[in-house]
Amino acid sequence: MNLLALNKFMVLLWKNFTLKRRQFIAIVVEIIVTLLFAGILLLTRKIGVISQNGPYYYPFQPVDKLPVFLGKNPPSGLWELAFVPSKSVVVKNIVETVKRDLHYNFEG
Repeated sequence: MNLLALNKFMVLLWKNFTLKRRQFIAIVVEIIVTLLFAGILLLTRKIGVISQNGPYYYPFQPVDKLPVFLGKNPPSGLWELAFVPSKSVVVKNIVETVKRDLHYNFEG
């Protein structure tokens, strides 16, 4: 930081201080809240336990069979796809392939 920029910064701080000098309570509250927030952040970092969850291994799932939970039909009789982007041709093709290959009736 060069000397001119430091001088401008100091003048700006002095101007801010003189403008807020009459509001002494507000300055004290701002400083206390800032220090309290920083202290709480440091305290939670010191006290909090950071745990690493190791690698997860999932069992093999064959792609030609449906999982057990999909074997039951929902009450409405149709499975509903939660989100399918309407402008993506690739996603539409994938959804149509899934409908055709799984022989399931999907809505959406």
